[in-house]
Amino acid sequence: MSIKFNSSESEYPLKFYDIGLKWVQHKVYRPHGFRYYHWLQTDKGTGFIKIGQKVIKLSPHQGFLMRPYTPYSCYPDTDQIWITSFLTFEGTMIDSMASFLDLNEFQIYQDLDKNLENFIENNYKSFTTYDYLSSLEQSTLIYTFLMYLKRNAYINELDFSQSKIVNKIIEYIRLHYQEKISNEMLASLSGYSIPHTVRLFKAKVEVTPMEYLTRFRLRMAKTLVDFKPEISIDEIASLVGYSNISYFIQQYKKMFQTTPGQERHHVL
Repeated sequence: MSIKFNSSESEYPLKFYDIGLKWVQHKVYRPHGFRYYHWLQTDKGTGFIKIGQKVIKLSPHQGFLMRPYTPYSCYPDTDQIWITSFLTFEGTMIDSMASFLDLNEFQIYQDLDKNLENFIENNYKSFTTYDYLSSLEQSTLIYTFLMYLKRNAYINELDFSQSKIVNKIIEYIRLHYQEKISNEMLASLSGYSIPHTVRLFKAKVEVTPMEYLTRFRLRMAKTLVDFKPEISIDEIASLVGYSNISYFIQQYKKMFQTTPGQERHHVL
């Protein structure tokens, strides 16, 4: 196993802090996170990454990218040797690159293609020298690595992730529609940024997550209006997640071309 650190204090668009190849990964606990962007991939065995209450299994052909200062711990599966490769990096343009990757706090990458999976092994030697020209080459290599991440995420999105994310958001809305729900909450379910999560959802469902939430709440409200006359309109608004009765009536009329009161009068 091998590891190299970068001792240079010069700034570059993209710059590595350390790189590890075929590393025997032991338990790590970082309650305040790591100060650099951190990529970790499984080469052999299985490990787990814990962020908050979420535990993510990292198997061979999978990788994990997290932002700086994201609290986490990681540990190997019981009675297994967990072999990993990793790359940590920073740079003057890294935040814009993270935005390009639609990276929220973290993201798991499934089914790594060969270019991505073999990147560290194929380029490890290029990160062992620290002169100016080598640093420029390393910056270019990290840029290439980030492009591999983008390509891998895009391909898997088309095959799998998109449907999985959409289903997870829909299930969450159906279970929690009575509660306060924000785009931030829904994006946290996907692991992507808010704009990217909205784009994924709308591409599949043809409305944004918040539009879907509104329609679901109003359909539930209409059921109560039609079949539960003992529940007042004010109570129905509260039961389906609206704290403002006027706004609820406005939205109800916009969807059904009648107010809840008029609907109930017509049904009765």
